[in-house]
Amino acid sequence: MSSNWQNIFLRNFGCSSLLLIKQCGKPKLFKYQCLFLLFAVILVGCSPKPSSLRSGRDYNNSKVWKQSNSRINKYVNVYKNNKHIKTCLDRATSSRYLYYIHRVFYKYKLPPELAHLPILESCFDTKADSGHARGMWQFTKATAKDYGLKVSWLSDDRLNWRKATHSAARYLKKLGEKFDNNWELALAGYNGGPNYMARQIKTQGTRNFWKLKLRKETHEYVPKFLAMLSVARSRFPELYYQGAPRAWARSG
Repeated sequence: MSSNWQNIFLRNFGCSSLLLIKQCGKPKLFKYQCLFLLFAVILVGCSPKPSSLRSGRDYNNSKVWKQSNSRINKYVNVYKNNKHIKTCLDRATSSRYLYYIHRVFYKYKLPPELAHLPILESCFDTKADSGHARGMWQFTKATAKDYGLKVSWLSDDRLNWRKATHSAARYLKKLGEKFDNNWELALAGYNGGPNYMARQIKTQGTRNFWKLKLRKETHEYVPKFLAMLSVARSRFPELYYQGAPRAWARSG
């Protein structure tokens, strides 16, 4: 083995030739050390990833988004008789918010249904202000800063809906991973906070969202969102965007 080849190999693996030769004891054993390292790298590269990292395969379980129960149906009956959802979807499509969100969420391997979360949060109002949270995604100051948004008296990135969408995608991705892609728990965490949800799961001894006893706003958050999705799909199919095609999602 030539010295040039040795140096290239060692440089790629982040160690010096002198150190490796010293560890081997004799230079003539160098090639056996190289073969051993190469074999180890191949094994590491081929080893299966933990299930928690394989979210791309099971992130879009349609049963979650199309389920029905009394808590959901209560809000279906409310939303199907008012114009709120159509108003939100009209705003989302006419301003092309929804298309952009779908593209970003596709890249993060998030369920396309989550692109409609601003219906519940802000009705796709980029300047929405609830007092403690702002913007389309209704970030608090603390969460906004945690996910890369600048918040100061001079400027507030929460009102920049494109930047906020990327932060929302990272936040939802993190919540999905924390709760093992249980999107009912992840959505409840988006509303009530991940630490709050983790405490409730531990205290109450169940990961079934529908059996958890939560504070009222978080308790109703998931059924409200699922009800909105149901009404949007059934009453306004022309406005309810079902998910971005691969070619389109990867463009732009």
